[in-house]
Amino acid sequence: MSLRSRLCYWSLATDVLLAVAAYELALVVFSVIHHYELRLATETFDWGLPVGVIAIVLTFLWLGLYKLEAYVSRPLHLTTLAKGALVALVITAFFAFTFKAPLVTESRLTVFTTFAVFFVLAAVVRIGLLDRLYVADARGRRGGTLVIGAAADSSVVASRCRELRGIAPVTALEPLDKRRNGYDAEPALLQALAGAEPAPRQVFLDGASLSHRAAFDLIAAARARGAEVYVTGRLVSPLDTTRLLFRLFETPVMRVRREPAAGDRTPATKRAFDLVASAGALAVLAPAFAVIAVLIKRGSPGPVFYRQQRVGLRGHTFEFLKFRSMAVGNDAGEHQEYVCELIQSGVGDDELSCTDEWGRPVFKLAEDERVTRIGRWLRKYSLDELPQFWNVLKGDMSMVGPRPALEYEVVAYKPWHRRRLEVAPGVSGLWQVAGRSRVGFDEMVFQDIMYAYNQSLLTDVSLCLRTVPAMLVGRGAV
Repeated sequence: MSLRSRLCYWSLATDVLLAVAAYELALVVFSVIHHYELRLATETFDWGLPVGVIAIVLTFLWLGLYKLEAYVSRPLHLTTLAKGALVALVITAFFAFTFKAPLVTESRLTVFTTFAVFFVLAAVVRIGLLDRLYVADARGRRGGTLVIGAAADSSVVASRCRELRGIAPVTALEPLDKRRNGYDAEPALLQALAGAEPAPRQVFLDGASLSHRAAFDLIAAARARGAEVYVTGRLVSPLDTTRLLFRLFETPVMRVRREPAAGDRTPATKRAFDLVASAGALAVLAPAFAVIAVLIKRGSPGPVFYRQQRVGLRGHTFEFLKFRSMAVGNDAGEHQEYVCELIQSGVGDDELSCTDEWGRPVFKLAEDERVTRIGRWLRKYSLDELPQFWNVLKGDMSMVGPRPALEYEVVAYKPWHRRRLEVAPGVSGLWQVAGRSRVGFDEMVFQDIMYAYNQSLLTDVSLCLRTVPAMLVGRGAV
């Protein structure tokens, strides 16, 4: 079992045990202060205890305290631990005081004593004992750290790596070719990864200065040597759901967790989340569906829903559902020509980028005459996408993933673009949170593939929650 897995399991197990021990000690304090006969938790059931344990585990998970990186910096570990204990206390106290849990009906001090003792015990165990596992492993492992990217962009990561505990000696490599998109990794960089002896322990790739395609080549080469791979840059910042890596390296960082899942099926945990979330969304949004349907019918003649063939996981096609936002019988030729030319020409072509009402570039047709007045409002707040929850319920789509591609888009794809089809398409995703139509096509594909490398239940929940404010303010939509 890897050190990362061992630290995760040991941290989780000790947190649960220490929470129970802290509650027992709080009962002792309660009995001493109030001169009561000592009662242990094993003698009487208190539902406030499991609520507190669950609050601790979920809060610590959300803050990244079960990640190996939490052990890299002791000050950051302690401050995050204190923050987690405080948040878990607030959550537990809310439920305990609202629903009159036994641990507060007799003494409210019990709740606060439990979490104060838990913080002290957790700090001692994590910093005094589990931290030694990290230190021993760091001292015993060979290999260095490679930081690959333009010197100006990678300097922050390189300097932080030299300051942090357990990070191997740093070597910075700078690509000679400064072109951003559509180019393979330089042979010299690949050779540096393949020929490094001993194999590098960590590899940091600067997503802001490397070609997107080159970044994927370097990820594959680094993982083939068994290195931990991290990608930096604003395009991947939402994938650091705990913000732990950002606080640690002082720049947006994403860890490459795994290869995209192979096969034609969505992972079981992701599918379970999709079913629960889509069914709940359809039930809650039913009144909004009715209002939008009336507005569409009154705004222009034609059906309420727009149906279209889209390309999903592994190239399978399905019937895609949206609220109709365009006039019936419109000609899609202009859009098709624009999209195909944009894909083939890359994102840097200023002649292809449209602008919004403030003159900022958007990589999507602006002022499209086919869009109705109601449709423009629906698109601005992404309300036209709501019927796709039905696609999620059917299994054609996921709650989070790349936007489902049009068939003529896929025909125009470059070979590396097709990697975005390795993930089920989604209603929400990294693109919706970090840019929407203000992100160029190659950058959007880069984000989609990076999501595939880092997909998890926590990532999906975080991206779904972050999509809601992006929709409400209409950021990046046209």
